[in-house]
Amino acid sequence: MLLKKSGDLKETFSMRPYHCIVIVILFLCNQSIFATDLDKLKQNLKDFYLLENVSDTEVELLLNSMSTDYSFTDIDYNLHRRSNWTPKQHLTRLTTLAVAFENVNSKYYKSDKMAASIVGALNFWSYNNFYSDNWWHSEIGIPQNIGPTLIICESIIPDSTMTKSLKIMDKSKIYMTGQNKTWLSGNVFMRELLRANDTLIRTAANTIKSVLVPSAPYEEGIQPDYSFHQHGPQPQFGNYGLHFAEDIIKWMFIFNDTDIAFSTQQVDLMRNLMFEGQQKVVYKGNYEILATGRQIFPELVDGKRYRGPKSKGDLYQSLERKFNIFDTHNNPKHAPKEYVHFRNSDYSLYRTDNFLSAVRMSSQRVIGAEAGNGENQQGYYLGDGTNLIYRTGNEYQEIYPIWNWKKLPGTTTVQDTANLPVLTWDGYKNNSYFTGGLKGKKVSITAFKYRRDSLQANKSYFFIDNKIYSLGSGISTNRTFNVITTVNQSLKHGDVIVNKNDEQITSVWHDSIAYISLDKHQFNVKQEVQTGSWKKILTWHTDSLISKAVFNLEVNHGIQPTNEKYAYVSVVGISENEVNKVIEEELGQIIAHTNKVHAIRFNQGQTISVSAFEACEIKIGSNQILKIKSPCILSLNKHKNGWLIEAVDPTQQLNKLSFEISGKYVLHNQLDSKIDGDTTLFDILTPESMYEKGTTQTVILEEK
Repeated sequence: MLLKKSGDLKETFSMRPYHCIVIVILFLCNQSIFATDLDKLKQNLKDFYLLENVSDTEVELLLNSMSTDYSFTDIDYNLHRRSNWTPKQHLTRLTTLAVAFENVNSKYYKSDKMAASIVGALNFWSYNNFYSDNWWHSEIGIPQNIGPTLIICESIIPDSTMTKSLKIMDKSKIYMTGQNKTWLSGNVFMRELLRANDTLIRTAANTIKSVLVPSAPYEEGIQPDYSFHQHGPQPQFGNYGLHFAEDIIKWMFIFNDTDIAFSTQQVDLMRNLMFEGQQKVVYKGNYEILATGRQIFPELVDGKRYRGPKSKGDLYQSLERKFNIFDTHNNPKHAPKEYVHFRNSDYSLYRTDNFLSAVRMSSQRVIGAEAGNGENQQGYYLGDGTNLIYRTGNEYQEIYPIWNWKKLPGTTTVQDTANLPVLTWDGYKNNSYFTGGLKGKKVSITAFKYRRDSLQANKSYFFIDNKIYSLGSGISTNRTFNVITTVNQSLKHGDVIVNKNDEQITSVWHDSIAYISLDKHQFNVKQEVQTGSWKKILTWHTDSLISKAVFNLEVNHGIQPTNEKYAYVSVVGISENEVNKVIEEELGQIIAHTNKVHAIRFNQGQTISVSAFEACEIKIGSNQILKIKSPCILSLNKHKNGWLIEAVDPTQQLNKLSFEISGKYVLHNQLDSKIDGDTTLFDILTPESMYEKGTTQTVILEEK
């Protein structure tokens, strides 16, 4: 490229002065847009925080609890513990005061006294070195809670206070993954918004938006089934996932109607995360325990409300309200009454008009649970087929300090005499790929192979109407201790009614649930007061003893069992007087209960539900045999002159599921069938896409 001499350049500019004018106008326009966006972003942030209702009574209590140095009298600022670090409440309270200061409906609106309190409290924090032993608070938690106050009350904050506060926020840098990355980027965004640093504002905004993308299966983030993973392939609905939703919804508000707004596709994804994921784990205002992650906390700490399943439910409801203000869609107000299996998280839910049941499992794909920061110290078996049944929503409310964690409901475990091992951040995986769920037309099924610590068992849960059928087989271990399958361990509410036949317990009724034995194995029932402390769950909590009455129901498989099994059904929402009627008239018939297969026949054979843990065969009619050549979960439903078949590959490793059925049939929907004599051979193709592995496939067999 040839350059003009300086004289030529001077001549060019002198000949075309309008070029300079255009450049100046464009520069001024860009500056004007940028300034407007800054103001808009700050106003959006204020508007978002003003969505929260802050009562004057609450504000008055906070102001009255302030000392003359603007500290709060009920906060121990000398604490350094990693979890439940209460000094951070100083900053969350400041945000509350800031919202009241900006709320035109508050009596503290633009109050001089309030302004002095906010600035004084900021100075108190900024001029002291309050810290936690957990890095998270200094890099994320503290800056995250200072930022909103600085922006909401920017006009009243002196330069010296602002400088000190921003220096604290400088500890946030953009790095890490998942929710931590979002938190850090949000802190950088707020800080640089105050500094009017366009480059870092956009970098931080783009980083925040970059995490709102669908993740590949089992990578961290939003899964194809709209569950959420953090710390590896681990379901984290209730801590990281819930706070991810909290953060993203906030930034959607703040970025709205600016040139850094989220895309339509991202809003769609967030909608699915909220209503296909989060909404489904809330029942009667409570957050489902097994979806919580490791953070199983009390509602109250030191007499004050802290966190717990209920408050997580409260947080979700608040987020749903805010998202619906932002979103233009008519979103569902309640989770649908249905079965759902989160195939990427080994987690199933069954919801009816009267109850919710949850099953949490693990596999070689999915981590069962983790422990860290002194949390979840007893959760060694949490992902081992724990099956909870909620009717009122309070069945397990704060039972955790007194739970026998070696007997979690639904689990089959060795009852050794050692203390439970404490998990690490790495958690654990069940040593099997067979874990899955099938949403059937009539019956839904959850099943998995359990292979952990020398104990093995094949376990199935069949969901239909108000019933959960639980079958187990192949229960074996070389350890010389009793092995127990726990049917339920919940808070005791009211009477426990035990029915016997020749001294053998055949059914137990408690709290509107009947537990009915379906085989010869004996139920053991206990109703007694159990004692424990929160400290065994959370190392930072007190060791004050707590006692509560607990209902226990279990099956004992004996010492060092070999190929033991169990079968029972939980019938929810019936009176004690209805138990015999259910037994006589309503129960399905077990047609296979071996190490290889569990199968139940419903409605005079109109539906047959199967968990096939390996190749096997079952009798599905008086003269009809089904040979199952691949591990699978299967439902057969009578359809005209044939069968509607629903199937899942729970291993997520097979290209097809292969079968033989007696009779001559034509296969619709996938491949042609092959008839060999009086037998039909057919395959059901499984999805090729990694994003669809583990989903239900449906085919129709029509009699030829």
